[in-house]
Amino acid sequence: MDALVSLGWLGIGLLLNEAVDISPWLARRILRWAAHRLPDIDEARAYEEEWTALLDERPGKLLKLVYALTFILPALQLRRTSLGRPSWPRRLARRHVFLWSGPRMVWSMSFLGLISMGLQMVSERIPPGPENDPLFFWLSVPGSALMGYLSFGMMTAIHVLRRQKRLAAAGDAEAQREVDLWYGERGTARR
Repeated sequence: MDALVSLGWLGIGLLLNEAVDISPWLARRILRWAAHRLPDIDEARAYEEEWTALLDERPGKLLKLVYALTFILPALQLRRTSLGRPSWPRRLARRHVFLWSGPRMVWSMSFLGLISMGLQMVSERIPPGPENDPLFFWLSVPGSALMGYLSFGMMTAIHVLRRQKRLAAAGDAEAQREVDLWYGERGTARR
């Protein structure tokens, strides 16, 4: 048994030694990949040369790999901005506002409200006991989360409608149509 443990540690040592030895090669590959995420080929080559020069200044083998890994996220962000695409939090926020503004809000609110209330009602009917705790958890937590998102969505809808009223008062025709859709012709007079 001791011989197997010794062989296992020896194998782990050899793997770590190889991992350390291939770290500079892998770091260069990562930098090349990160630089070529940019849409412009000449700009990608310039970034690759600059980043490789910075990598060569770093001491050690593992430090070079860690340093190269720090270029992945900025390279993807550079690509996104150069292509004119918004980041994923911004896209998620736009989808949220799209879902909770305008006539879609009524459908979203009723759909999520019915599901969350149904989950809460079913979870309340589960008899207490340790054997039913997982079922209670798997029904009540999603129901509570949906109810929280529903209230967050309603706050977003109120915020969007108030902003539309401010824009309509400033003379924006599209905002005026949105306010008229929700409040009728007297929507801007009530403020």
